[in-house]
Amino acid sequence: VMASLNSPIAEYFPPVDVEVGNELFWYIFKGEPVARDGYVELRDDVPGMGLEIDEAALSRFKVTG
Repeated sequence: VMASLNSPIAEYFPPVDVEVGNELFWYIFKGEPVARDGYVELRDDVPGMGLEIDEAALSRFKVTG
């Protein structure tokens, strides 16, 4: 998002209490940026939004097909 001139805004979902059954995407990432004063500062040492998959958290979930 930060590298795109065609997208001057982005949605941001602040951390909240998560309802049971809808928690997968709230817990499988680590390194989420936090908004302060209406801005999100991204790190320079990781790509994109700076998210990494938390393998330990991911192992608690089961995907069925």
